[in-house]
Amino acid sequence: MRRTIRRLGLLGAIAGATWIDSASRRAREHGLPLREVMSGDFRGFVTHRFNPLVMRLGLAGGRRSPWAVVEHVGRTSGRTYRTPILPMPAGDYAFIPLTYGSNVHWVNNVRKAGHCRIQLHETMLELDEPAIVGVSDNPTVPSSLRARLERSGRQYLRLHILERVPGTFDRDGSAPAVVPAEPDAHVADIPTEPAPA
Repeated sequence: MRRTIRRLGLLGAIAGATWIDSASRRAREHGLPLREVMSGDFRGFVTHRFNPLVMRLGLAGGRRSPWAVVEHVGRTSGRTYRTPILPMPAGDYAFIPLTYGSNVHWVNNVRKAGHCRIQLHETMLELDEPAIVGVSDNPTVPSSLRARLERSGRQYLRLHILERVPGTFDRDGSAPAVVPAEPDAHVADIPTEPAPA
C-alpha cells in the first residue's frame, strides 16, 4: 500500500512539473505572466473536469454536501444549466463567493435573468435581486478574515431568498420541476458552461 501511495505521489509530482513547464512555455510565447496562465489552466480544469464530476457523482445539493447546485438559463442559448456552488445563507439572503470573479457564465446568466434556483441540502431556494457585493456587505464573513479578504478584492453574488421549499431537482435533468426529496436523491448530470474566453 505504501509503495502505491509513493508511486501516486511521484506521478503527481511529475504531472505538476509538466504542467508548470507547459504553462511557463505558453506564458513566454504569449508574453503573459505565468500566474495568469496557470490561473486560466486551473479555472479550465475546474470548469471542464471537476464541476462535471461533482455533478455526475451527485455530490452537490445533498443533505451533507458542502456544495449546492444553482440552476440558471443561458443568456443566448436559452438552455438550462446546473453548476455546483458554495452558498452561504444569512437571513433573507444567500451569498456566493465569486472565486473566479464576476465575469463567469453562470453569474452573467443569473444577473441577466434576475432570478435563479438553488438546491441546498435537499431544499430548493427561489432567489432574485442578484447583486455583486464586497466583503463589507457580507455578514457571513468572519471578522478575523474580513480585513484580509477586503484587501484581496473578494466579491460575492448576493441573492434575495424568496422561498424555501423541501425538494430536489429532477434526476434526469429533462425538466426544471422540483421533486420531493428522497434519502438517496442525487443531482442530474447537466453540463456546465465553458469558461469565458
